[in-house]
Amino acid sequence: MISIERGMFADRADVLDDVKNSGYWPTTFVSGPSPGLPPHWHDDEVHAYVIEGATWFLDAETGQRHEVSAGDKVIIPAGTLHAEGEVVDRVVYIVALPVPKSGRAFLAMRTNAAQPPANPPANGKVPPSQPTEAAT
Repeated sequence: MISIERGMFADRADVLDDVKNSGYWPTTFVSGPSPGLPPHWHDDEVHAYVIEGATWFLDAETGQRHEVSAGDKVIIPAGTLHAEGEVVDRVVYIVALPVPKSGRAFLAMRTNAAQPPANPPANGKVPPSQPTEAAT
C-alpha cells in the first residue's frame, strides 16, 4: 500500500538527509505534462520526494487516490500496483531507490504482462519481468 508523508521536508537538504539516513540512492526525475500513467509496478521500493508541482498517485490495490504536492514524500513498496496522475505543467521529484540503477532500469515499469506476486518475497525483491519504456 502506498503511504504519504505530508509536509515531510522543507528543502532539498532535508530530502538528502532523509535519503542518507535510509541508505537509499537518490536521483532526480521530472514528469512533464501528461494525462497520467497506466497502473504499473516496480521491482524495488520507491521513495519519491515531491520537490516542485502537484499531481496524485492511485493505489490500484485499494483504489485510493493520494493528492501530493511539494514537501510530500511518497513511499511505494516493491510490487505495489499504482499510477501517477495527471501532470499539468511538471512535477520534479528526488527519487530514492534501495540500489543504484541505470536510467533505463530506473524507469522500468512493470505492467499487465507481468503482475506482481500476491505475496512478494521476504527480501522485498520482485522477480524481474519485461519492462516498458515509461516512467514512475
